[in-house]
Amino acid sequence: MIAKLNDLGIYIEWRRVLELAGGGSVGRPHIAQAMFERGYIPSLQEAFLKYIGVGGPAYAPRERMTPEEAVRLIVRVEGLPVLAHPADIDDLEGFLRRLEAAGLVGLEVYYDGYPQRVIEQLAGIAKSHHLIPCGGSDYHGVKGGAETPIGSVAIPIDAVKQLMALASPRWEVSTWASIFLDGAASR
Repeated sequence: MIAKLNDLGIYIEWRRVLELAGGGSVGRPHIAQAMFERGYIPSLQEAFLKYIGVGGPAYAPRERMTPEEAVRLIVRVEGLPVLAHPADIDDLEGFLRRLEAAGLVGLEVYYDGYPQRVIEQLAGIAKSHHLIPCGGSDYHGVKGGAETPIGSVAIPIDAVKQLMALASPRWEVSTWASIFLDGAASR
């Protein structure tokens, strides 16, 4: 994408995009932030609308794996796969059956953008599929965006306990302690 942006006269540095990602996965929001910082766009949304959104002149599709492959990969590295944004999926029931066979353990039920009726519907689906009802903020760490901060979505403590019980054979107690202590310190 950066090469395509350069061809359009928009010069951002890969090093800066990496810095914005903070050591995490690099995504289009980080490229948008770099464009914004350099004054090429008046808002982050403008980057997606004019340049790096699907169909834009600097858009570059990424290599993809199937959802089942992603779940199997997460399981293989001893992670706990949870499906995000299920309210946006057509034939959710069929999709869940495929992912459960691959090792899915949770379903994002609690999400800042969901109305209460959707949360209740998803909680019922999670229960019927024996999936842990999880939550998420969809936070990407982009400054100036309208993102929901990490930790601001209320999740029932039972869901947290279920995830911890599944993860405890994988992670040592000291890892959990550092996560909760670091999180408490940042609040």
